[in-house]
Amino acid sequence: MTLQAGTRRAGIRAALAALCLSAAAAQAQEARLEARVDCVVEPAQKLKIGSATLGILKSVPVNRGATVNAGDIIARLDSSVEEANVALSRAQSESRAGIEAQQTRVELYKRRLDRQNQLSKGIVTQEKLDQVEADYEIGRRDLQTEILKHKLNGIELQRAEAQLELRMIRSPIRGIVTERLMSAGEFVRQDSAIFTLVQLDPLYVEAYLPVARWKEIALGMTATVELDQPIGGAYAAKVSVVDQVFDAASGTFGVRLELPNPDFKLPGGQRCKVAFPLAPAGPLATAVPPDAK
Repeated sequence: MTLQAGTRRAGIRAALAALCLSAAAAQAQEARLEARVDCVVEPAQKLKIGSATLGILKSVPVNRGATVNAGDIIARLDSSVEEANVALSRAQSESRAGIEAQQTRVELYKRRLDRQNQLSKGIVTQEKLDQVEADYEIGRRDLQTEILKHKLNGIELQRAEAQLELRMIRSPIRGIVTERLMSAGEFVRQDSAIFTLVQLDPLYVEAYLPVARWKEIALGMTATVELDQPIGGAYAAKVSVVDQVFDAASGTFGVRLELPNPDFKLPGGQRCKVAFPLAPAGPLATAVPPDAK
């Protein structure tokens, strides 16, 4: 009889322990589910690309869906005039003929002045000597002017090259072309959009949480982003923005996370759920009765 009672008590204790563990697991699962909030995955940037100058589109080498890197030429305006200006400015900046001619002239004036100084004052009048000295000084000033002109020609070349560069439309980001709005031969105004580009690395995950959790979210915190089907999967993302102004109407605040996407495998514009780490809770109470004798 005593053996049967002991066995019964041991079975009760084991059942109660299993029940407590199951309840703890259920509470943890429920807490984890409650911590997941809806979110949206968006491109980091969405840009309308235009031109800083007016002109006719000469070529548009990229199409919708193309991947471009920062600095890639994605369109060109007609630049025949600008190319001619660059060629002219380069020829002027590379020429040193004016400087060399003036240097020769200054050397001639210097030799004349030296000869006049070597002659006796009785042979050369003071007026003649003053004239030679003036010619030498004017020649030196003219040489400085030619050197300045040469520098200005170099600056003019830079200006012409900058104007030519404005006729080339480059991608400011590494991303994907989602729209091509114009084609070669069309006239581009300064308010015309030629392309729409999106930056997919990183992706921005936008979520809104109740204000009660504001102190739990910190910059740099890692959270788990679960993408909806058909993409699916769980990915780690870091908090980059925590709003400092609440939305009083909804009682929420915004959080932005950055999700790395270097290979562009994850598309933007999809729904998701994000799970933030919960604040540590105290130990769960157990209700296992003391061992009865």
